[in-house]
Amino acid sequence: MIFTKTDRYLLGRMFPRMGVALLVTVIILLMERILRLLDLVTTQGAPLDLVIGMALNLVPHYLGLALPATFCLAILTALAALSRDNEIDALENAGWSLRRIGVPFVLTAVVLALISIPLFGVLQPYTRYGYRAIKHAAYNAGWSGRLEESVFVDAGNGLLISAGEVDPTGRVLSRVFVIQREEGEESVFTAERGLILPDQEARVVRLLLKNGRGLAGGGWVDFEDLKLSREFAIDRNPFRPRGGEERELTFGELLDRADGADGFPPEPRYLAEFHGRLVRIVSLIGVALLSVPLGVARKRAPIWPRAVLAVAILVGYDKIIKAVQSLAELGHVDPAISLWSLCAAFTLGCGWLYATTPGQGSPSPLRVFLRWLDTLSSDLAVLGQRLGAWIGVRS
Repeated sequence: MIFTKTDRYLLGRMFPRMGVALLVTVIILLMERILRLLDLVTTQGAPLDLVIGMALNLVPHYLGLALPATFCLAILTALAALSRDNEIDALENAGWSLRRIGVPFVLTAVVLALISIPLFGVLQPYTRYGYRAIKHAAYNAGWSGRLEESVFVDAGNGLLISAGEVDPTGRVLSRVFVIQREEGEESVFTAERGLILPDQEARVVRLLLKNGRGLAGGGWVDFEDLKLSREFAIDRNPFRPRGGEERELTFGELLDRADGADGFPPEPRYLAEFHGRLVRIVSLIGVALLSVPLGVARKRAPIWPRAVLAVAILVGYDKIIKAVQSLAELGHVDPAISLWSLCAAFTLGCGWLYATTPGQGSPSPLRVFLRWLDTLSSDLAVLGQRLGAWIGVRS
């Protein structure tokens, strides 16, 4: 079959939508995680550049997570726009069936599946380990000698510090509050001013407090100058090697572990992870087969009910994959048979919808189902209005 200008036009309507949706989704997911990571590094006193490293290592994970849904929504919105502009009518009058219109999207799904092989099989395992290694470094970084305003920082060895005001260097403090725990005893100090003095050669951070008061040894003590010091952490707790869990292993390493080739005892969780990733990759073809009939099933109808239905199907399918994969990891079901049977059922079901929806105006099982949803939603709306009116009368 020849790839025509019309096919390229259809993809030109879909790819910008997919790119924007993928970018926005990944940014939203990253921003939510970055806020938590900022809280982590500030409370641990770790350098802020660790946040950038962790965020970059999360990108492949979020790409794999967002790809099916954004691909589906891009096809839906592109076909809905074509239907609204009567371009689908023109294609059908020219002899293009829905199955022919959907060919470039299905081929795109095949290409995305091929691209996803290195994404799921190599890039994600390495970046997942990289994220955990940097997070471990943040937890074990020790105090860097800088403070954030109104944040409690664990300086190590039982020393907790906070300040109401901090200068841009992070080392000149005002309204300082310190808790020190030593040999089972706890002391509390407050001071008008404070100064952080790091000594790189001695691997020590010194905290000088000015004009303060403390509760130590069971009584109150006033002081003009008080010096506290803590050592830097120096790789006392190195992170484990990669491969501590199956999600950090590449496709080849998963098969080696499953066969016991690298000295590890063979366990079903390795094959469950291997087949689970492959099933998610191949399922992209089913996503295209589902999205095309949903995109043109109802001419000039609002797109959001079909988008909600598509996302609900994809989320439900993902949850079922996770449940079956968990059973396979425990050895209750065969990983290959259970996961690939699920993939076949999803792909064949989506293919059946694709094959039984010849055009936007023709009757199809999907069109009947969407009409039933319309009727149901209308009946529920009327019921809600009557219930609200009844409650108003009773009150």
